[in-house]
Amino acid sequence: MGSTRTRLPGITLRDAAPTDADAVMRLLADVNPDDPDAFEDVRPNLSLPQEGPLSHFRALMVVAESHEGGTLGVLIGGVPLWLFDHPGIDVPLAHLLAERTAIVTAVAVDPKQRGRGIGAELIRHSVRRFTRAGYGLLTLNCFPELESYYQGLGFSIVNGLNVALGPLNAVGHRWDDTRVAARLLDRYTTFVGVPGLTSPVVSGILPNTRMPRGTYFDGEQFRA
Repeated sequence: MGSTRTRLPGITLRDAAPTDADAVMRLLADVNPDDPDAFEDVRPNLSLPQEGPLSHFRALMVVAESHEGGTLGVLIGGVPLWLFDHPGIDVPLAHLLAERTAIVTAVAVDPKQRGRGIGAELIRHSVRRFTRAGYGLLTLNCFPELESYYQGLGFSIVNGLNVALGPLNAVGHRWDDTRVAARLLDRYTTFVGVPGLTSPVVSGILPNTRMPRGTYFDGEQFRA
């Protein structure tokens, strides 16, 4: 896609290209300095063809740049890999869920440019892109100090993800060091509160997976 103007003077967004690799990797190095290999897969992914439904098939890689061509920020998102590692989800189902469920894995802004709203513009842009591509849920891992920030961008903060796979069937996933910021992207996907669970269930992400109202979890199984 071409450049997308933002509400910020002199800043546009565009899909990342192979020539952005060095600038992108420099920005990402500040996201997790204790793990230099955390984003090692990004550089080869930047060489992939730019094609739909996102920027690089099922990956979204977007840079914010100045009118002078300087790279000010980057957003990386795409497939939640936990779907393919979960024992309750087989591979065909994981692929279906990966076409409806997305995760933002990194948002990085040049330290000298922080406070201008660049990160928020990248997040808003990703919401639009994932929505247009037919996704129903966008998530990201969230540390406590950023929870109110993401709530201001329309996300709900939950302890973990519970995703309905059928009317009385759901799988859960938790992260040890973060909570989850989750945003619904279409009218089919909803949050359903289920007594017995500390987080709501994402209902309707796939056809015939709505969790009935009045469902509760007895510690072993869902009951209506």
